[in-house]
Amino acid sequence: MMTDIQENKSINFLTSLFTRSPLQLNALHESDAEIIHPWNDDEHLLALTTDSIVEEISTGLYDDPYLIGWMTVMVNLSDLAAVGAKPIGILVSEIFPKNFGESSIICLQKGIQDACSICGVHILGGDTNYGEQLVLTGSALGFMPTGQVITRKGYHPGDIVYSTSRLGVGNSFVLAHFLGSHKQHISYKPVARLKEGQILRGIATACMDTSDGVLSTLDQLMRINKYGFQLDADWELALDKQSRHLIKEIGFPSWLLLAGEHGEFELLFTLPPDREQQFLHDAALSNFYPVKLGRVIPETTIYVPIDGENIAIDTAWIRNLNRQVNSNIRQYIHNLLFYHDQLKKGAYNYATT
Repeated sequence: MMTDIQENKSINFLTSLFTRSPLQLNALHESDAEIIHPWNDDEHLLALTTDSIVEEISTGLYDDPYLIGWMTVMVNLSDLAAVGAKPIGILVSEIFPKNFGESSIICLQKGIQDACSICGVHILGGDTNYGEQLVLTGSALGFMPTGQVITRKGYHPGDIVYSTSRLGVGNSFVLAHFLGSHKQHISYKPVARLKEGQILRGIATACMDTSDGVLSTLDQLMRINKYGFQLDADWELALDKQSRHLIKEIGFPSWLLLAGEHGEFELLFTLPPDREQQFLHDAALSNFYPVKLGRVIPETTIYVPIDGENIAIDTAWIRNLNRQVNSNIRQYIHNLLFYHDQLKKGAYNYATT
């Protein structure tokens, strides 16, 4: 049996107290956005999602009001992208502390507006209030054609795993921020992969965004589908160039760029091997060049080649780590490095999940 994920257990408990709508098509955990069959419309489905920027502010990771505004939009639109939805718009709730000045508010609102503009959406409304700390929440809605739903469920052994673009910048941003790397600035301004998500409709066998990091994403997909993953031997080529430079500069193992829980909001998706070449050809016509990461295997394990060894990673331990260290990012990094040292010593050749 796979070790439980504490976040999943919490969600299971909270939602067990609700009655689920008969109009909802996806089961719990099965998609990034909630998929609804509206009354009297057999041609379209609604996609709904809501997400907040809280922990990133409280830990000091997001200390730029512009980035906070930008990410409030992108975290929500990325959920729509992962189900192939075309956005209708977004609602925003803003809770400002009393010492949050006018210049900071203007900067934050500009981040929201710029993110909306680049994605072709509008703020439809929302709510404002004052509280003890800054909290931004978005709620986005979109639609997709009936019969072209993408969820996290549906892949099979042999399917190929791709990312919409290169990976690792989310976690390299964290490392640069908290380890004080002055030699290299990490540019972090993700854009929701809306166009790519719509291209994947009717093609991808499963899809999920990397908002919580690559290994967390693969682990959640594995739990839903009951099949794991083997990353390619050259998986490091899938890493973003600036992230590869940073990880080399600070002397950390490259695979930590997959392990951390701060993602880059790319889409991880799976394809049947017999559709791979045609898909890549068609995607290139739309200037979409996905990055191959690995393949689906018929066991509930995630293998990552590290220093010449094919290692079964304990992704449950990694996913539960943030709660164990009470969101202390420096302790989180320290524990990941200790885990890597144990891998090198051969202590964890096989995952305990």
